[in-house]
Amino acid sequence: MRTQRSLSKVNEGFDYFIDYNNNANQTKCIREVRVKCLQSLEDLKRICEKLGLKFDYYSEETMLVDMILDDMILENQRLYLIKWQGYDSAHSSWEPVEGLINCEDMIYFYDTMKNPPSILNEEMIFCFIKDLLTRKPYDYLTLTKLCALIFKLDEKYINSLKLSFADLRKKASKILNIPTAKLNKINDELLNLMQFSEKRKLVLLSLHEWEIKINKNNFSPYVKIENNVDLEGPPMDFNFISDCISSYVDLTPHALVYCTCKDCGKNRNGCCAHYFDDQFAYDKHRRLQLPPGYPIYECNDRCKCDKNCINRVVQCGQKIRVCIFRTSNGCGWGLKTLDPIEKGQFALEYTGEVITSNHAEERAEVYDHLGRTYLFDLDYEEDCLYTVDSMLYGNASRFINHSCNPNLETYSVWANQQDPNLPKIAFFARKKIYRGEELTFDYKMEDSRNTKGVSDLEKERILCMCNSRNCKKYLV
Repeated sequence: MRTQRSLSKVNEGFDYFIDYNNNANQTKCIREVRVKCLQSLEDLKRICEKLGLKFDYYSEETMLVDMILDDMILENQRLYLIKWQGYDSAHSSWEPVEGLINCEDMIYFYDTMKNPPSILNEEMIFCFIKDLLTRKPYDYLTLTKLCALIFKLDEKYINSLKLSFADLRKKASKILNIPTAKLNKINDELLNLMQFSEKRKLVLLSLHEWEIKINKNNFSPYVKIENNVDLEGPPMDFNFISDCISSYVDLTPHALVYCTCKDCGKNRNGCCAHYFDDQFAYDKHRRLQLPPGYPIYECNDRCKCDKNCINRVVQCGQKIRVCIFRTSNGCGWGLKTLDPIEKGQFALEYTGEVITSNHAEERAEVYDHLGRTYLFDLDYEEDCLYTVDSMLYGNASRFINHSCNPNLETYSVWANQQDPNLPKIAFFARKKIYRGEELTFDYKMEDSRNTKGVSDLEKERILCMCNSRNCKKYLV
């Protein structure tokens, strides 16, 4: 146990709430209250009533300290901003040192890192290792750097070993057996790593809370977040959505064409695609069998077939698990699969805010100055009327990077929405993709029938960083 609030009762806890109508006096008064650890709730209530304090209580589990986020001095009293274990940072609270039990090591290390000495001592190193090995989310990056420092190895080599956290932790703990005199030789590097670790602590916290947030309204498999590379936190102002949204375009589904098949798989030449003079998209395993550039027409809500029809794939949603991760090659965030994907299998849909081409041109000018763009033209038809913008709204596909030798192919898909200018954009595997492999597509994909890809409004040449053998060196 690390800590719990000092006002407690056996198997029962309580909290008090200040009457903010008289906040100044209440705050001053409450800080002067001292009670016994096993004070009964009735006695506490009587004390509060005598002092004119509003009192309430509730049963709760022991509250454990996760980490110290900040500190301040208020009315000559030192307060620490405490992030509680099992609660997000929004529920952090300011606590006096006497209200924190069994937190001496944590407080000592926090205070010392704010004003670090020139020479490290054994206690600092012990506190650092203890925190690093037990803190969640686990910090693979700092552990890797520590192992590289101790054993004088290259970080890339350690990463190539693909050690588990348990293995890294076991190796890193060996620092406790190294004589202080020997550690003094790497004093500065170790101190820098400690300060780096404190920054990483906050980054990992923000990423963990972002992961929880985006999965609250995510109807696809759970999306993981991973940064074992640097100090980059979550994208600012990005909102995770499962389906496209729009304030400019009516996205209401309205299917005019539908099939009456009893078994669409056995009536491929009479199913929905037939009415658009195109080919049936899938085989019996729901794997795509169309060449790049061909449209996909799935069955819709007016069709006689049920949800198990083999011609209902994209509309049934994403099935693979993915991870938004920080790349180590300078490409920022990327997306990798946590499941194997077979050739022709549907991976995920590109979602975002559907805007008109005029709005896309205006936004492209702004995005050019930022050095990034997430505009995807819906240009299956020759005239591009609409664009999907995932800068502020989108799903995990927003983080898919470009490659000149991609493993995903983009296709235009129609089902319940049959407006030729409003297809869904779906990604299918071009080849077998293995678990842990990064997902990529060609931002400027061209084929024999049309051109698709990220908006071509940007005319300046952008350096390609895909490092594939057939890299074109520039995106445009």
